Amino acid sequence: MRTTFSGISIALRALQAQQASLDVTSHNVANANTPGFSRQTAILSASKAYPVPMLSGGVSNGQYGTGVQVSQVARMRDLFVETRIRQESPHLAYWETLQRGLSQVELFFGEPGESGISAALDQFWDSLQDLSHGADSDSVREVVVQRAEVLVEAIRNTRNQLQSLRADLNDNVDVLVSKINTLAQQIADLNNQIGKVSATGNHPNDLMDQRDLLLEELSQIAEIEVVDDHANMVTVTLNGVSLVQRSTAYRLETYRVPEPKLGYDRYQIRWQGTGSPAVIKSGELGATLALRDEEVQNYIDDLDKWTWDFAEAFNKIHREGFTLDGKTGIDFFEFASSSMPHGAALEIRVNEDITEDPGKIAAAYFGEDVDEAPPGRIANGENALRLAQLRYNPPRAGEPTIGDSFISIISNLGVRAERAVKMAENRSVLVTHLHNLREATSGVNLDEEMANMIKFQHAYNAAARLMTALDQALDVVVNRLGVVGR
Repeated sequence: MRTTFSGISIALRALQAQQASLDVTSHNVANANTPGFSRQTAILSASKAYPVPMLSGGVSNGQYGTGVQVSQVARMRDLFVETRIRQESPHLAYWETLQRGLSQVELFFGEPGESGISAALDQFWDSLQDLSHGADSDSVREVVVQRAEVLVEAIRNTRNQLQSLRADLNDNVDVLVSKINTLAQQIADLNNQIGKVSATGNHPNDLMDQRDLLLEELSQIAEIEVVDDHANMVTVTLNGVSLVQRSTAYRLETYRVPEPKLGYDRYQIRWQGTGSPAVIKSGELGATLALRDEEVQNYIDDLDKWTWDFAEAFNKIHREGFTLDGKTGIDFFEFASSSMPHGAALEIRVNEDITEDPGKIAAAYFGEDVDEAPPGRIANGENALRLAQLRYNPPRAGEPTIGDSFISIISNLGVRAERAVKMAENRSVLVTHLHNLREATSGVNLDEEMANMIKFQHAYNAAARLMTALDQALDVVVNRLGVVGR
């Protein structure tokens, strides 16, 4: 049969359960602005009823309840939404990083604008047009040289900026790999702590929140897959290869690969334990690699090729003309060491002989078969006109003009940058929606917590009143009954 004091035990359990619920509510309110924190709730359940059924037990009128208990302190988490956020975060980070990189490339080219290559090229064509009408003017020739130097400086400056961006991206690869290793080790350490707590039958909610926050940060750097096990520990894989296995983290490392043709040592990524290459195509790191090896490198190559083709076409016509002293023309543009397009934009310069003596600009032309300038006609300006007409005439039949070739590079850049902007916007909308869904489940609503606090407070007060009522009843039984004969 039930004991005399069973009611006090029921009231005590009620007080303890409501107090625990108030503690959980306090914890939620205190962490309302903590990044990665998931709302927690105390799951209340009826404690084991009495009597317990047994074979030797007698006939009973039924089981009596023994009160309430906190069966679990659970964190409110939607695992499906969490998984979707980790799947979409690397794609958003990829396009945002790509967008930032391409926007810098656009800024370097500065098109359309007054300080870009196109503007300098137009001014150079205009100066050649003026030279065709005043080939014997030293001042006009000096303007041609100055405009050529401005054009060369614009080309070299753009090339230097692209090269600097590539170097920064290369250094960032090493930084991001170090960050992956740090996050992986932190996740492994948390795995170890979570496993120990879970082994005791408890739920390490705050530790799991910290780990989920690290997993989300890691997913923004590279695309990962996360699998939970029975001990609440996770296995993290990177492109199918284990990065974290329970309490063990496997490290990545970078190593330099000399690229003489490209002019720098490129960081490559491999697994430290096996030496096998690590393939990363998404996330911030994937976008950094794509920018370094494809996007920025392609525009460096395009600018080099355009510069080489422009200089070759210009020099060819210039060599067919005659200078003020009646000699055949020399190369107007020259390169410090390049004998092929690579590096042309970095090494192009105006021929020093021409900068020192603008009279060596071959502005006169007398036909393809003329090897010597006729006396008295060395300033006819026909070759300057032919050079100026490169603005409208392609160097070779069937090819675009020099200006159109450059515009093609800029147009391609604009299209790719716009695509990156659109993709980043689309992914951002999706990830924002997923974050809102998570917030609806895991976020702390202070109004709701205040309502819960009032509910638990009144339940606590009621349990206290029950304790008082039972105390009064026992006082009557113990102190007031059975007094006859005293």
